[in-house]
Amino acid sequence: MRKCISAFIASAMLFSLCIPTTAGADGTNNGYELIFTIDSGSVTITGVSGSGSTLEIPGTIAGLNVTSIADNFFTGSNELRTVILPDTLRSIGTRAFSACQKLNSVYIGSDTSYIGDYAFTACPSLSNISVSTANTVYRSENSSLYKGDALVLYAGSDDAVISSSTRVIGKRAFFGRTALTSVDIPDSVEVIGDYAFSGCLALNDITIPDSVTSIGNYCFFSCSGLESAKLSNSLKAIPESCFSGCSALRDINIPVSVSYIGANAFYSCESLKSIYIPPTVETIGTNALGRTYSLRSGSEDNISDFRILGSPGSTAEKYASALSMVFSEDETILTGDVNEDSIIDGRDATVTLTEYARISVGYSPTFSARQTKAADFNKDSVIDARDASAILVYYAETSVS
Repeated sequence: MRKCISAFIASAMLFSLCIPTTAGADGTNNGYELIFTIDSGSVTITGVSGSGSTLEIPGTIAGLNVTSIADNFFTGSNELRTVILPDTLRSIGTRAFSACQKLNSVYIGSDTSYIGDYAFTACPSLSNISVSTANTVYRSENSSLYKGDALVLYAGSDDAVISSSTRVIGKRAFFGRTALTSVDIPDSVEVIGDYAFSGCLALNDITIPDSVTSIGNYCFFSCSGLESAKLSNSLKAIPESCFSGCSALRDINIPVSVSYIGANAFYSCESLKSIYIPPTVETIGTNALGRTYSLRSGSEDNISDFRILGSPGSTAEKYASALSMVFSEDETILTGDVNEDSIIDGRDATVTLTEYARISVGYSPTFSARQTKAADFNKDSVIDARDASAILVYYAETSVS
């Protein structure tokens, strides 16, 4: 074994050493040499040299257990395909294996109880993460990495499958999955973290179920192929840069549950030519709507032909006015046509009354912003039994005339 002593701290008995990795199953060397330190009777892997498709970390070096991998240990490899980690390993550092373009398979041992942020993110080829069944903190399900009821990192096909027991989609869980074409979010999910789907270039549409109450900053940042997004009717906020850089986005609903739209939320969404903002929105952040960077002026500018639809006197109108944007009421909304079938009848009254009953007993609204505007027949900004009655009266009067 070749030893390269680069540092010695007597008080801590700390060494930096370099040795070849263990031989592969076929008896050949995997082509890597590990750089590591020894401290307090355990080994930390700090770096690596060499090349190869498989990296297997040994459980012991110099008779001592390998217990940790340092931050940024193996970032950006273009050759690595398989990583096998030992049962002795307790922690994996931040960004330890991030941006490994060809990394396909990862095995995590029984004692790993800490995996740092972004340890395996931006690895677009990752299709299988397996975890020792003896591990009590992490587990593998549908080839992906879970911790409790949280999806830590997705690995699998380009048609994503998320466990029906998932409550949280963690930050950067799908980050950089450039070939991801679809994802079905189950209605068990309540929270989606920061950057969760950022850089999913092939994702065409997304439906966020009403169970989701919170989505993170930069959640769909730079999803340049995203054309349509249906948002949860339980969202209170669309946070900072959530859809920034979604240049193909054409269709999105802003639920009436939303009161806050963060800075740059829809920045550089050049294909989005109009958007309806319900009167429930009280705050719209800087450059949130209809703004992009202009090469001609060298600064932020309004998107050509963009207009905001909303209610007179609303926050949306004030935002549009401050930026000299076109603002108008949505004349395509037919007041009373709640089910949007172009007819005002008893069915519209029924669904309005049903929505009022749900809200009255504490359930979240289910109407879209357009439906809410259509249901507010007496224009008092409240959906209640009086609106349902007024719709029914209107239907009775027009049906006999």
